[in-house]
Amino acid sequence: MEHKPMQTMLPTIASHGTFVALAVPKQKRSIFRTSFLLRGMVAVAGVALVVTILQPRQHMLATNEISNQAAMQSLNCLLDNADASPQCNFPTSAAQSWFAPPRNLHPSIRKDVPIPTNRWWGNLISSPREDYVPEKRVWTNPYAVVLLSQGVVVSFPYGARYFQGASGNAGGAKSYSHQYSKDVTIGAITATSHPFQVTSWDDLGVTLRQERAPDQWLQTSLVSGMAYVTAAYSKLPPRISTTNSIVSLNGKPLVKASKVVGDRFVLGLNNGQQWVVYASSPVTLSVVNDRILQQSNAFTGHIRVALVRTADDIAAHDKYHGCIVHGGNLTLNQFDYGFQWATSGSCSAGLLHFALAHHAAILTPDTATPIDSMSRLESATRGAMVPLVTVTTPAQWILAESLVPVELYPRQRPTRERIQSTRLLAHLKADIDAPWSMPVGGSYYFNGKLAQKYASLCLMASDRAVVGADDSLVRKCQTKLADVLKPFTTNTFAHRLVYDTVYKGIVTTQGFDEANTYADFGNTIYNDHHYHFGYWVAAAAITNMVHPTMPGLDELNTRVSFLIRDVANADATDADFPTFRMFDWFKGHSYSHGITAAEDGKDLESTSEDVNFYYAMALFGQATGQRELEHLGRLMLSVNVRSVQMYFLMDSANTIHPPSIRVNHVPGIYFDNKVHYTTWFSDERKSIHMIQMLPVTPVTEYVRTKQFVQEEWTDILAKLPVVQEDREHDAALSLLYLNYAAVHPDVAMSKLQTVALDDGLSRSWALYMAASRYT
Repeated sequence: MEHKPMQTMLPTIASHGTFVALAVPKQKRSIFRTSFLLRGMVAVAGVALVVTILQPRQHMLATNEISNQAAMQSLNCLLDNADASPQCNFPTSAAQSWFAPPRNLHPSIRKDVPIPTNRWWGNLISSPREDYVPEKRVWTNPYAVVLLSQGVVVSFPYGARYFQGASGNAGGAKSYSHQYSKDVTIGAITATSHPFQVTSWDDLGVTLRQERAPDQWLQTSLVSGMAYVTAAYSKLPPRISTTNSIVSLNGKPLVKASKVVGDRFVLGLNNGQQWVVYASSPVTLSVVNDRILQQSNAFTGHIRVALVRTADDIAAHDKYHGCIVHGGNLTLNQFDYGFQWATSGSCSAGLLHFALAHHAAILTPDTATPIDSMSRLESATRGAMVPLVTVTTPAQWILAESLVPVELYPRQRPTRERIQSTRLLAHLKADIDAPWSMPVGGSYYFNGKLAQKYASLCLMASDRAVVGADDSLVRKCQTKLADVLKPFTTNTFAHRLVYDTVYKGIVTTQGFDEANTYADFGNTIYNDHHYHFGYWVAAAAITNMVHPTMPGLDELNTRVSFLIRDVANADATDADFPTFRMFDWFKGHSYSHGITAAEDGKDLESTSEDVNFYYAMALFGQATGQRELEHLGRLMLSVNVRSVQMYFLMDSANTIHPPSIRVNHVPGIYFDNKVHYTTWFSDERKSIHMIQMLPVTPVTEYVRTKQFVQEEWTDILAKLPVVQEDREHDAALSLLYLNYAAVHPDVAMSKLQTVALDDGLSRSWALYMAASRYT
């Protein structure tokens, strides 16, 4: 990792902590743009008048409303900074209101608020579209929670772990997952059909309420890493229940039909678990049977539960249970990030909270410290968690990150000898001379791969180490690049990008046009935006460097800036996009799954495409002179790389996953509740591994360590039929060997001369990157 030079810290907002207005800088409107907008407004008003006159009378009211909205929007775009408004740069669409609307939002949530789509708790507001998930769990870790009519249902997933199938690798399992259990339920005696509804959210948590009457409700806040699950009561008779059997209460055998009074109870279950229960004031619990404890009188206050294994665990919970976490917000600086926890209650002793392994590695000890005497409870899929207690007021964690280098070109350029031996210049000329195209009706994912591929050719044509003093190649490349990017810049693909006014984001219309939920991999329902848009951001960043006078460059930059805001908006005051749609700062990586329900929770499949977005974001900031955007992208990239190396790319030293998963070296699809050695598009092992490799860029070597590459190749890749039988017609081989260049560049350079290529990879770029690796 690179040494940290002394640089100015980025500004923060005291109330929220995140950056303001980084993705789309405020720009001055030119006289040309002002006159253009004036003409546009007059044209809109004229069209509105004509349409109103020609329409039959029964349509006139609706037409007037639409026309007035269009005219008002034109006026707003004139008066405000049009470059900062998605509604001035994209067609708008409210189609999500019928296609895939959110649910379970409390009426108090304003209609104009941007709605998170890819948060870990997204099941709670998931669209009813294609919903096959009867009980929508979320994983706070170390607990899982499902909110049902009977209350807040809590389980400890690790206690119900199971494995399935064989991966095809020596000693490898196909998957591990966790059965759904209902270890403890915090609820009420009185029945209700009212659902829990989301009343608020922040960067790290969400609050929901089940209203039974204006002054009778049950409320809970769910926060990543919370040490307790808490239910707040207003005038409801509490019930504590389990689907197991209670065998002991406060260390003594359970006596049926008895009563127990207190504000702290220890339940022993017949599955071997022990849970401690805290009430904010004394309650009288009647033992109804071996599964139900309840109080008949109404209760106002809170009840909390936590899993304990030892007497030391109980002692720690006794000390810290008075401090309740409701959520948390981010603080971001150039070299660190932090969580400012939102708490209530008695917090003078500190907030007890669980951290993941990558947090513990970089936590600054002056904000929180481990409690060594406590058990390290296991998360569902991210290993054992470390119990921390905060030492500051207000409670916070600060995590000091080591920054990954961000450069357009490889860290080491190819030598003249390698350039000649690989015939790199001849291959580059052939790639530039070849036909370039993007299907007008194509996918934003596949077209995005092409955009980055073509832009990378121009990058090589700008490298004096490759082309010398001859600039004819780059000039030809510039012309072709401008032409091939034009449909994207002008938003004239068959399925346009539109601004969704329901969730507030940029989506393709293909899902709406075809009434197909998973068109273009589900881009319309907010699946995979970081994968798709990362390629376009990278292409734009390179274009700014290799063709700074390109016609339409300003329009390209504006369009790409909105894609960045869609995925990684850092401005908490931005009314047009939610903050950090894809990226989970607690997990350290993005989530791919959008607004439909997911049985095993949100997931991430392609870590390399996740990395590519934040790498591209930092490059775009560099290329356009937006230093704060560059710093934010680099920080997110660095956090992402740490998480990917910790949880996804498993070498022999990995302690996060069980041994039968570790031998697979990559997880496949990584859910909150499940690790499944497969992909969404293929079950072949070559696909499972190559999806973690593309695209290959100068940042790849900082993600995939030489130790990992060597172990993965020796243990798995070298044994695959595609390698053993040297199937040069199989495009997967291009990525496998380009990856192998990290440890054996000469072998890779030889193979990459002839193998079939992945659709996002040119032969010259493959050879260029392989020739830049040295053992």
